[in-house]
Amino acid sequence: MSQYVDRETGEIVDVIESGHFHNGTDEARKVVVEVAPGQRVRPFRPKKFEKMHEFTMVFHASNREMVRNKRLSDDEKSLLFSILIFLDYDQYVKDEQSFYFNVNRVAELMGWSRQRAARVLDGLTSRDKRLLGMTKIGREKYYMLNPNFIYRGDTSVLATAVKLFEQAAIDNEGDGDIT
Repeated sequence: MSQYVDRETGEIVDVIESGHFHNGTDEARKVVVEVAPGQRVRPFRPKKFEKMHEFTMVFHASNREMVRNKRLSDDEKSLLFSILIFLDYDQYVKDEQSFYFNVNRVAELMGWSRQRAARVLDGLTSRDKRLLGMTKIGREKYYMLNPNFIYRGDTSVLATAVKLFEQAAIDNEGDGDIT
């Protein structure tokens, strides 16, 4: 980047190539844009947010309390961060083939024994943590992330996801299982 002196004001203005300037300050800066013959200078227009962008929301306050109180074991933290990449839009944890995660798939992913995976999953679904919810289909248990802590999807259906998670917790308590 070179400098240019405005002959009318005597102000020093930076000369930049088109599209290569980012103002990292809090105040406005004047720049001269070098435009090659045949090029156009277009004003910057930020892209609109599209609802279908892939993103995951992490609710700071909920997670901060959990971390500050040191309520998560190292295995629980490890599992949570490992399954984040498998979080689907319905809050269930699925792999690339759309298979839901159960104890066996978690044990395989983490390289743990089935008993260790079951212990960690039970800890994350316990009443005092409730980071994971569980749904039973037959004898198998499938796990979903609590949308009050971590949520993936459009914000317009967040309230519905929370209600479904809470309803699953009530249903599981009725079956004698703790969620």
